[in-house]
Amino acid sequence: MQCPTCLTDNSDNAISCIACGTPLIPENTVSNLHLTPGTLIGSGRYRIERILGQGGFGITYAATSLINSAQVAIKELWPEKAARHGNSVLWPTSITPAQRLEQLQKFQWEANYLQQCKHPHIAEIYEYFPENNTAYMVMELLNGKSLDKILLQEGILQENKVKDYFWQIASALQIIHDHNLLHRDIKPENIIIVPPNRAVLIDFGAAREFIAGQTGDMTRILTAGYAPYEQYIQRSRNFPATDLYALCASMYELLTGKLPTEATERASQLLQNTQSDALIPPRQLNSNITPLMEKIILTGMEFKVEDRFQTAQELMAAIQGNFVYPQHQKAKDLVKQGNLIGAVQVYQKYLQVQGSSPQAFVELALVQVYLDHNQAKIAATNAIKFQPNDGRGYGVLGLINCRENHWQDAVTSLQKGANLSPDQLWIKTNLAWALAKSGSLTAAKTIIDKVLQIESDSIFALTLQAWILLQQQEWKLVIRTSSQALFKLQNKLQTQLANLNDDEQELQSTLYTYLIMALERSVVTKKANDVNLRIQEFVDKSPNNAIAWGLKGWKQANEFLWQDSTVSFETAIQQTSVPGWVLMNYAVTQERLKNYQAAIEIYDKYITHIQNEIHVHGEKNSLLAFSHFRVGTLYAQLGSWKQAKAFLDKSIEFRDNYAEAYHNLGWVLLNTKNQHGEVENSREMLAAYSQAIKLYNKSQKPQLASQIQQAFKLIGLTI
Repeated sequence: MQCPTCLTDNSDNAISCIACGTPLIPENTVSNLHLTPGTLIGSGRYRIERILGQGGFGITYAATSLINSAQVAIKELWPEKAARHGNSVLWPTSITPAQRLEQLQKFQWEANYLQQCKHPHIAEIYEYFPENNTAYMVMELLNGKSLDKILLQEGILQENKVKDYFWQIASALQIIHDHNLLHRDIKPENIIIVPPNRAVLIDFGAAREFIAGQTGDMTRILTAGYAPYEQYIQRSRNFPATDLYALCASMYELLTGKLPTEATERASQLLQNTQSDALIPPRQLNSNITPLMEKIILTGMEFKVEDRFQTAQELMAAIQGNFVYPQHQKAKDLVKQGNLIGAVQVYQKYLQVQGSSPQAFVELALVQVYLDHNQAKIAATNAIKFQPNDGRGYGVLGLINCRENHWQDAVTSLQKGANLSPDQLWIKTNLAWALAKSGSLTAAKTIIDKVLQIESDSIFALTLQAWILLQQQEWKLVIRTSSQALFKLQNKLQTQLANLNDDEQELQSTLYTYLIMALERSVVTKKANDVNLRIQEFVDKSPNNAIAWGLKGWKQANEFLWQDSTVSFETAIQQTSVPGWVLMNYAVTQERLKNYQAAIEIYDKYITHIQNEIHVHGEKNSLLAFSHFRVGTLYAQLGSWKQAKAFLDKSIEFRDNYAEAYHNLGWVLLNTKNQHGEVENSREMLAAYSQAIKLYNKSQKPQLASQIQQAFKLIGLTI
């Protein structure tokens, strides 16, 4: 005789189901309450063969499909205290029309729910139909035992069996939750094992729709020990983690033989501000349980919803040995969503509890690279401390050194990282970057070529390759590599139907810059228009990009289109993230137009920009020397000799071998006169000119040195 509730086979003389305890009616019992064998239902599609059993709200029959001769189970909605006239069900007067409609809707909802969730570990529903003043559900005929009965008969289960069964049930829950549904009554009684080892989830009468995180009624059906605390609350927030708690509680019982502590008792103890949990760790009850299995169970049964596994996939991965703490997973998910600040907060909270997770420290360090270099260094150092053979910590330290232009230190760290973790291509790519910036172009190119053999779609690697080729003046190869990378970026944009992220936009700007520089040098005929076409393409794709407009202004300036160049540069400086070279070229354009005061103001902005940027020390000094030299020269053009001298002095301070600065300083001092019209400091003036002559000769510019000497000879002075 088959149970109408769980569909378990029972002996013909059984009074109640051996699996779930449902009262049974023997097949040979003659009752005018049941459909008789041979009755056709479902518009003649099914023939009743025998009664399998009767529960509180339904009668289950074995039946045959007259369409394909398949054996099926058919559940008939049978109201309490109902009667039958012929085949038709007579509802008792104690059930109002509204209640009757509600019961029919719930029965249909359960059928619809199960039909949505087709899965090998969910009892399959073939059909639902109303008939005979009630409703019917046609379902798969199962032959097996419930897990609670197996526990009762065989004792605690082996861990491997439990893992196998509950991985299957978790895979069923994945489908259920994907349909925004909760089972809400998972327990060993509702899991049938069909030989040889198929686990099937049954009894969806308590199932409800949910929207994750929104409030809903959770109190209608629960089973103490398996139900988490939120199910006891009248209006609680709904999460898949509710079902996962019950799933882990079921594993707890099957491995220990003990029902877990009821959630209300746990709540009572926690509300007393005690640090201990009333839930006894399962290994204290069965020392044969592995530490990993205990960790899985206790994580799934965490009192707070947010501390449990959040998805069935997470639980399945843990059962297969890929355990990730929920808070760690949450941090990883926030990174994927682009919420880096939120991710850092979750990582830090997680590490405060766990203490020594090298993986989390590395991930935190990689996030902090974009937010706080000092914090990234701390996290990377901790990762190295807890797992010194993992090269990723060294990789992060190397990446930070790259970003701070400490190239030799970067090479040292990245070389260690690459040796320890040769499979981490991002470390090798950054090592190539550091080597290239350190002047080892050949070594850098060898590494980046190997990286691209493995990861040909890496835009950063292609960009770095283009830069190396640019330094080697391989113009045609730069054009090919940059064009290839830009095509891949465009293809990604069209395929994903999404905008480029900030990093991708920066790479696109860099690639266009390299491409245009290479085209400018490789195109030799005046008629060739490739450079202008590519610049306009860049502007069209990125109309709010300062580099795009800067390149347009630079090209117009090269063609002596000073007014057009001014318009482009003015558009460029209205954008965000204006690079220094745009300001410098804009200032030069204003010089050409003899807008000296405007040029000075732009150079001032350029100087501030340089001072705020990270540069190699010598490079920064060189840029500051040039900009101060230009401002000093412009003030001299305006006759503001004292201001001119101050800037030229500053230029020499930044670069003491700057011949042109000494030359113009001599000119300024020559024109700085006292009230009598005499040179105010002739000795300093002669010293400046003398130093200019010396430096011109030293830098292979004897003609300029000779011009100064000839000028003084005309007034009878030899210097």
